[in-house]
Amino acid sequence: MNNTVHRPAAAVHGGSGRFRAPAHPGRTFLLCAAAALAGGATCSGEGGDDNPEEADGNSGAVESEGEGSDFSAMRTYYRTVVFADVSRDPTMFVPWDFENRADAGGIHRILRGWLGRGGTWRRFANEEWDTPPSRTPWRILPRGSMRLVMGLNDDLRELYYLEGFRDLSVQPGPVMAEWSGQRGDTYRLRAGSARLSGVEYEGVVVDAYAPRVGGSDPPSEWCLLIGNGSLYLLIADLEGPGAHRAWVLRDSEETFWPAVTITWDETRSYQPGRREIPVLWGFRSDDGTLAGEIESTSSYPQKLEGEGLVLPVLVVHEVAGQVTIGDAQVAVKGFLRHLQR
Repeated sequence: MNNTVHRPAAAVHGGSGRFRAPAHPGRTFLLCAAAALAGGATCSGEGGDDNPEEADGNSGAVESEGEGSDFSAMRTYYRTVVFADVSRDPTMFVPWDFENRADAGGIHRILRGWLGRGGTWRRFANEEWDTPPSRTPWRILPRGSMRLVMGLNDDLRELYYLEGFRDLSVQPGPVMAEWSGQRGDTYRLRAGSARLSGVEYEGVVVDAYAPRVGGSDPPSEWCLLIGNGSLYLLIADLEGPGAHRAWVLRDSEETFWPAVTITWDETRSYQPGRREIPVLWGFRSDDGTLAGEIESTSSYPQKLEGEGLVLPVLVVHEVAGQVTIGDAQVAVKGFLRHLQR
């Protein structure tokens, strides 16, 4: 079954989806990340590429990630699309998580989906399957009851789920800001909406993409914090554990912090993974102009497959706390994705 729906841009709600170029000189946007995010959402059901000509045209994106043409090396592509609405009570989060592990033998794909509402989380999708090798291994594909709607130029317009809900969908809208790191990690903040049981919710959507080669460390933590409806703060470990960066969009102004230290100020035991997972975080930029503390108000931890006594764990959190930027202190709520391998 081909679960991908292609529609003209004018036929899909959610705005133009045009990209806004990053303004900060330190945010050099890699062409591979642009191709992966613009083309990465294109999918062809549960198989490989339906359009070999299109795949050939995108093959240069893989080389631009610094991998050359060596398809024998393991390459992993992480992508998370999260809707967040913290403007009302109850809050609402709809994270979709995709992981594509590609080598010469094919692509192992993982798809997960959660609904968090009013402090209660439910996982509604948890799929793993294999597809043949592809020239565009970063592309996400639907599976089971999940569907994708694509616009022109492979722009992701809607993700929706058909089983267990009367109606659940996320529609990313126009890009509000775009931030990236030197390894190809890219975070797009978009206006967006979600629909649940026939009710529309307005909020924002984060579209996060991270490519990794061989045994490179995956991104272990990133969060989006929202304050007063006009402040959006993203913190992510783009260069591996301990190397966090932060960006803020406040009204129409953007600020970048190249070095931010995050500490786990409190943890709790998660026995299925035999690990301690953080529930309270403190953070501070090296220049002292950004600081804050957030705590988990609700979460969904999940043990992943692995070997040994200590197992990988993925956790999606709803968080709340305080952020200080310069002399201004702001109450924030938001979403945090935490991974321990």
